[in-house]
Amino acid sequence: MEALKCKSVESILTERDIKSIVHRAASHEWTILGYDIKVAGQGLSGFLGDHFRLTVHLESGDFTKKLHLFAKFLPLLNKPKAEFIGEYNFFKRENLLYKLFEEIGVANELKPWCPKAWIHTDSLIVMPDLSIEGYKSISHHECLDLQHVAVVVSSLARFHASFACFEAKRDIIHHQRNSFYKDHISVLKESPHFDAPWTASWLRAAAKLSFNLIQAFSNKIQKNIDDLEEKLTHLFFKACEDLEPSKDSLNVIIHRDLWINNILFRYEQGHPSEAVLLDFQCVRYAPPALDLMIFLYLTTSKEFRRAHEKEIFNQYYTVFTQHLDDTVKSKLKDYNYGRWDFFNWCERARMFAMVQAMAIFPFTLMSPSLAQKTFDNPDTFTKLMDEDRSEPVLAFARECTVYRERQLQVSEEFVERYILKPL
Repeated sequence: MEALKCKSVESILTERDIKSIVHRAASHEWTILGYDIKVAGQGLSGFLGDHFRLTVHLESGDFTKKLHLFAKFLPLLNKPKAEFIGEYNFFKRENLLYKLFEEIGVANELKPWCPKAWIHTDSLIVMPDLSIEGYKSISHHECLDLQHVAVVVSSLARFHASFACFEAKRDIIHHQRNSFYKDHISVLKESPHFDAPWTASWLRAAAKLSFNLIQAFSNKIQKNIDDLEEKLTHLFFKACEDLEPSKDSLNVIIHRDLWINNILFRYEQGHPSEAVLLDFQCVRYAPPALDLMIFLYLTTSKEFRRAHEKEIFNQYYTVFTQHLDDTVKSKLKDYNYGRWDFFNWCERARMFAMVQAMAIFPFTLMSPSLAQKTFDNPDTFTKLMDEDRSEPVLAFARECTVYRERQLQVSEEFVERYILKPL
């Protein structure tokens, strides 16, 4: 399978592409001797594409050099998944974001919060291999501690502030609010979740799984709650209503998918000093508090959130406002986005953040090799996405305590908050 994927890449990545990358990445003229390619990691390293590491061998006179790259392609051997990714604009969104980042110039910052992309198209992303530059990932099933969370929150706040400043200037030129979103609405906006066939079936399958997890493993939630699966499904749809631009709030581009594999860290004397955000395929245009809450629910424990949430909220808002220009700062009151407004939005965003965690934990917390075997099979892909993924998830949950407990924890919290004690 891996050999076939690598062979497919060699037929897609053209000599012109390689020359373009070398021209942008290298400091002077080099002769390209060739390149090596391998799958980026064991198993499913990312869901919305196939991932590879490339080493380009260069020569200039008596000198040789290696250029290390990370590349992401549309799935090469899973046609249903490739069609699904194309239909819902995942690569188009990331392509749009890298164009935006180039216009803003964020990759040139002293401590960039996103990587450069040497090539970005609607089917291909090629960027530097940041592992060569000292960036590291965290194990897929670990929760982040306060130091790691703090550096991610700073990067996330700077991301949101950069866009807010960019669009505010753009709005003045175009004489309208939300001008970037309106110009790119065909890429950034999905059909409402209750209308789009795939998103509706995805949510129903996620609610079914949460119900089955509670039935199989919970000692906290009563098993005889009337119509529990139907109530979960209804609330999953309701939560998605906030994943839209708000007329009464500041809106920015949000990442929406900050799970552990989409963050890389760099360290100084053993402590995290920088965090780079990766994979902008799921971006939306919405209030920024949604992104912060999604990140917290995807990467931290319930105990961590109980102990540190307010501290994290304050840190985010402080960094966010520090990186705003005077134009945006003067409009925060008009946007209803003062500090306490932001705190209220965080609480409002909690429901969707929990739904996001319940929907993607089955994939992201599973061991990468088993996730690939389970969820990257063209013969079963559609059924597991659209109908019911309970069987493989419950089977692995019986074997892996961390997998079981992190999913169960958020499902139980959701039921306690929104069904047993509705706000």
